[in-house]
Amino acid sequence: MAHVSKNTLTTIGNHFPNIEKCLDGCKEKFNQILSRVLNEGKQDAHKMEASIFNQLIKLGFLLMQLFFASQNKGNYGKTIETAQGIVKRGRPSKKSYFSIFGKIKVTRYLYHIENVSFAPLDIVLNLPVRCYSYFLSEFANLLNINGAYENASGLLKKFFGVKLSISDSETISSESSDRYEDYYDLKNSLPKLESEEDYVVVSFDGKGVPMIKAEAAKIVARQGKGEKKQKKKEALVGVKYGVNANVRTAEEVADNLVYPDKKEDKNETGKPAKAQNIRYIASVEKPKRKVMEEIHEEVKDENFSDKPLVCVMDGALYLWALFKDVFKDIENKVLILDIIHVLEYIWIIAHIKHKEGSAKGKKYVYKKLLLILQGKIASYIMELQREMLSKEWKKTQSDKFLKVITYLKNHKEYMRYDQYLSEGYPIGSGVVESACSHVVKDRMEISGARWGINGSDSILKLRSVAKSKDWDEYWEFFTTQARNNTFFPDEYNLMNVQGKMVA
Repeated sequence: MAHVSKNTLTTIGNHFPNIEKCLDGCKEKFNQILSRVLNEGKQDAHKMEASIFNQLIKLGFLLMQLFFASQNKGNYGKTIETAQGIVKRGRPSKKSYFSIFGKIKVTRYLYHIENVSFAPLDIVLNLPVRCYSYFLSEFANLLNINGAYENASGLLKKFFGVKLSISDSETISSESSDRYEDYYDLKNSLPKLESEEDYVVVSFDGKGVPMIKAEAAKIVARQGKGEKKQKKKEALVGVKYGVNANVRTAEEVADNLVYPDKKEDKNETGKPAKAQNIRYIASVEKPKRKVMEEIHEEVKDENFSDKPLVCVMDGALYLWALFKDVFKDIENKVLILDIIHVLEYIWIIAHIKHKEGSAKGKKYVYKKLLLILQGKIASYIMELQREMLSKEWKKTQSDKFLKVITYLKNHKEYMRYDQYLSEGYPIGSGVVESACSHVVKDRMEISGARWGINGSDSILKLRSVAKSKDWDEYWEFFTTQARNNTFFPDEYNLMNVQGKMVA
């Protein structure tokens, strides 16, 4: 917190000093800064820079005091006409305002009607319900969503002298996420610009979040012999984005996945199409259906008459079933199994038949991947079945054969890769898998982090907003909606009320 010397600014009792004294204090502090720059110049530049910054924080504190002093305690006369009726002025009351410059006591008049009391100045200046200023809250949030609460508190104390506890930081982030649903409900209700990309794509995947002991104990999971108790709860991550068509051949894709270091010149169409306008969602608290429904709200008004909605996911069958139910109103849709997961299953067989790391193993993977990309998945399944029955394999090997065969059979309807490639659809779920890392893992799994349900979801909501590049718009919405303005709705202009301030 910034400190103000007695000779800089004197207070009268428990009230703000008058405007003249505030002005004198600001001028004196500014002159001190000028004098220090001109007369103490023989020092390291970075030390002078730090000194100036520190003094500017103190000047900012004085300027905020001047700002509040200019409001004359929110005295708008003995009575004010409001939407609730005529309210009468009562006694002054103090409110803490925790700014980036330090804590300030704001004295303002309360007005009363029947048993209800309120401070018009709080509405006029849009003061927060709690003490934390919206500017400080935004600053703290952007630190909180990118690093540990402890680090955020340390940075604020070091550079601004602001003593914000870890508990304060958690409270700020928790309350700052309260308008998340309202914001996206409003945004989705507004007319949307027609997508410039060829296809709209959605994708979902799960990512574990380490929980505190009390929450981890509630997680029910199957435990086999030797398995540890589960300490993570899965957050479902959802993405929606636009992408342009990328027509390519099976050979191009197989070369890129199995022999990425080939020196041959590659056709431009072999490069992956870049995802645009990505909307991220991640939640531990919400049921998976709710997360999917949020993405559904994002796409339901899109035009899918000519081009389908594309969904790319991994092999979690329960997600496929849920997707089909939530998105059942969109008839023109294409469901695609992530090709990287398919590749991993081919490698399982390759390691049974050939030495790990061998050229023969890689050649086998390339050949079978090419077969699948050409739309011949049924042929590969039959080949695996014949091989499994053709000789006496070890039990572990037979189990692996069966695992791969079962996986391919279960997902066969999502593996029409010859069609997908010819239409230029994406066939990899890299966007949502990347989101699992940079939306969830990079913050939720930092060293020593353990989460409760509410705390984790607050951070995930705010990170989703920021990663979706909606932060500035969301924060404007949040601070606007937070104004408690039942007494002065649109027909009662706040500036007219403020114009009645009594000198």
